[in-house]
Amino acid sequence: MWHLLWDLLLVSLGAGIGVVLMCLLVVGKQADGRIEQMERSNEE
Repeated sequence: MWHLLWDLLLVSLGAGIGVVLMCLLVVGKQADGRIEQMERSNEE
């Protein structure tokens, strides 16, 4: 029984880490886009 609960905890932890990494990637991509827009507006 404890083994099953431990496995469930590890799966939940892995899923949580995966969600956090995906959020970081999305935020980083948005930040890159905004930086490019700022560079373009400064050149004009």
